Amino acid sequence: MIKKIIQEQQAKSDYQDEFQTRLGRLEKIRQAGLDAYPKKAERSHLAQEVLSDFDHILQQEKKVTVCGRIRSIRLHGGSCFVNLEDESAKIQAYFKKDELGDESYSFFVDSFDVGDFLQISGAVFLTKRGEKTVLAKHYKMLAKALLPLPEKWHGLTDVETRFRQRYLDLLANPQVKEIFKKRNQIIQFIREYLIKEGFLEVETPILQAVASGAMAKPFKTHHHALDADMYLRVAPELYLKELIVGGFEKVFEIARCFRNEGLDYAHNPEFTQIEFYWAYKDYNDLMAEMEKFLPALVKEVCGQLTVEYDGNKINFTGPYPRVDFREALIKEAGLDLDKHDALSLNKEAQKKGLKTEKFWGKGKLADELYKKFVRPKLINPTYLINHPIELSPLAKKIYGRPNYVERFQLIVGGKIELMNAFSELNDPLDQAARFKFQSELAARGDEEAMSKDEEFVTALKYGLPPTAGLGMGIDRLVNVLTNTHNIKEVILFPTLKPEDKK
Repeated sequence: MIKKIIQEQQAKSDYQDEFQTRLGRLEKIRQAGLDAYPKKAERSHLAQEVLSDFDHILQQEKKVTVCGRIRSIRLHGGSCFVNLEDESAKIQAYFKKDELGDESYSFFVDSFDVGDFLQISGAVFLTKRGEKTVLAKHYKMLAKALLPLPEKWHGLTDVETRFRQRYLDLLANPQVKEIFKKRNQIIQFIREYLIKEGFLEVETPILQAVASGAMAKPFKTHHHALDADMYLRVAPELYLKELIVGGFEKVFEIARCFRNEGLDYAHNPEFTQIEFYWAYKDYNDLMAEMEKFLPALVKEVCGQLTVEYDGNKINFTGPYPRVDFREALIKEAGLDLDKHDALSLNKEAQKKGLKTEKFWGKGKLADELYKKFVRPKLINPTYLINHPIELSPLAKKIYGRPNYVERFQLIVGGKIELMNAFSELNDPLDQAARFKFQSELAARGDEEAMSKDEEFVTALKYGLPPTAGLGMGIDRLVNVLTNTHNIKEVILFPTLKPEDKK
């Protein structure tokens, strides 16, 4: 521990020394009458364009102008090699005193540092080692970096620093950039797939008068002009279903959602999900559709249908097994939900080592029991179907099983709940009764109980056709397809505890 503290103090000292040195170089640039932060740059080629078209550029004796960040400087007497990086690639540049002149060359060596942004113009040539290189004829400072890049002072492996200063993480760890490129590819595939299937992309309110659409504790704020409490949305579901009432038959939203919950490997208070609603379909139709959609997505993004996640080989080839919620608990925990009320189920859960709360209802107890005994065994994609009604206030009852609803979750890797889908409840009277039950749970202390939404009930009274809806967590999907094990790894700027409260 003492050794670590000493190392950290030394790193801070080195860091401050470097900062002061760079401030001195900045002053030298300004004394020379140059702007260290000019408003404009010129560029004829990206680095990768020069590398790809190198032979043609060389034959034509064309001059190129490239821009980027200095990633390394290697001095060799009267010359030096510079690695310049832009978003497309790294390219080598050669600075030679005989080419630039003594004064210009010395100014570069004395004033520029790794991390600075630089513009270089000149011809191209091959070094003796065959490396494609730009011979610097002219150069220009584009932005002076006053702090050193991570690899120069202590590297960047500390998880807290990586997430808090993501820009440094991206500079120091190239593989992180690839994760977010893949995330973008996943989102674009989803959007294009749904549009091709005839869905309309829409936007619904993030700031809402009622926090409903999911069982989650909301973030609350106050609108002063309206003198009204408002909530950040926990889900876009109810507004999307109101659009089905209004006559659209296929709608989707890639939605930023907010839930005032704890942080762990699978939860961030701010997250992204895709939700879509499809009129005249039910949850069976959605399961069949997802068995087409997911393999197509995984093949496009990963190049194959089997991916590695958390030490397991996950095969996305459909069809996926369907496991009944009640039957799974009987098999794995020896508990039949039909033979228990909330009180007796609570006692049985405690006997099995589950820490429970007094206000937990039967649905919450069933969900926690499933997470402990059933979910860890669902490695390959598996539909968990037919949930208890207490867990699903927006889903349609199963005919002949009124205590269960037409709902499924897609589970992968033994812990990731990737999708949640229902045959949507469209009976306004039943929906009002479900909201009332949720209000009773809230009164007993359940902060995740769903809020009652009178506007939505009114919309249902005008008629919602049979509809199926699905929500899928984008962040968790990216985790699985990039073999990362913390949701913070796939959110560019995750929620973190303020540094003064660490």
